[in-house]
Amino acid sequence: MKKKYKIYLLLSIIFTLILFALGIGIRYIIDPVGLNNKFNFGLYKDIALAYRTQKFVELNEIKPNTLMIGGSRVHYLRPNDLKKYTNDKVYNLGLSYSTLEEQYYFLKYSLENFEIKNVIIGINLYTFSETLEDNSSDFDRDIFTNKFNFYQQIKHYLEVPLYKYLKFAFTNNFTEPFYKDGAITAYHQNVVLTGKSWEQRKNNSYNGYIEKYRDYLQWGETNLEYFKKMVELCKEYKVNLKVFTTAIHTSQLNILKDLDKMDIYYKWKEEVAKITPYWDFMYDNSITRNDDNFVDTSHIKQEFGILYFARLFDDSSVEVPKDFGIYIEKR
Repeated sequence: MKKKYKIYLLLSIIFTLILFALGIGIRYIIDPVGLNNKFNFGLYKDIALAYRTQKFVELNEIKPNTLMIGGSRVHYLRPNDLKKYTNDKVYNLGLSYSTLEEQYYFLKYSLENFEIKNVIIGINLYTFSETLEDNSSDFDRDIFTNKFNFYQQIKHYLEVPLYKYLKFAFTNNFTEPFYKDGAITAYHQNVVLTGKSWEQRKNNSYNGYIEKYRDYLQWGETNLEYFKKMVELCKEYKVNLKVFTTAIHTSQLNILKDLDKMDIYYKWKEEVAKITPYWDFMYDNSITRNDDNFVDTSHIKQEFGILYFARLFDDSSVEVPKDFGIYIEKR
């Protein structure tokens, strides 16, 4: 190769590396998800672009003593409502579209690295299904071993969709955070509720669950094993574990009936009872029949989280409807 071509090749490589570094640098400075917060341009951060990575980073900053673990239904619950009973640092590890595999690895890491005293797990039938719809999340097992090191940071800033974020940041009028201590805020819930009737909110989630239950819900042992391992971890680390099923609007139970999948629903509860005692809220009752109590058919409004915790911690000072919550002994 002639000398001038070698120089061109070298310059091309250097130029490419400069562009690459510049691209990473711009994304780091803009920080779409809010992981480093080194520069403040007044842009609203979109944590939903990388829920799992953001939660891992924040988890290490807060170093909690109590964890709430589950899916988006747990994500709505307020840490302060639980702190009333634990009197320590509470973090909400609820993850939208989460899997039990994800929950297991977050729990394992937390128990190994923090002084965890209490673990509250809110379980959902669908996550125990043998087949699950791809949640397209940023979950990466390696982060629990390598932590958010230089490679993980490069990976994150390369993968975060910058154009999507900038479009979001410059078109929204949000004035308060969507998340605090891992949980969805009251402001976020109000944004979801504002301008949409119950029928609109109901139909969106109801139709989504028809497809989810019809196309994916089937019994299997894979995800049940992850749940078993979570319970075993809590025993190994001698933490106070409380498990409950998350309430759903009664109409969602009707989907299971219409699809002839109630056998999976009953088997799920029986199998959970073989592993651990739990509080059951996922059945037809006065709370789940009331449309006003729900964001949509899948999510009870966060202000009703106090009813869960009153049952879990035997708090008679909170008025809980008699038909809301059944304690299931281990079998």
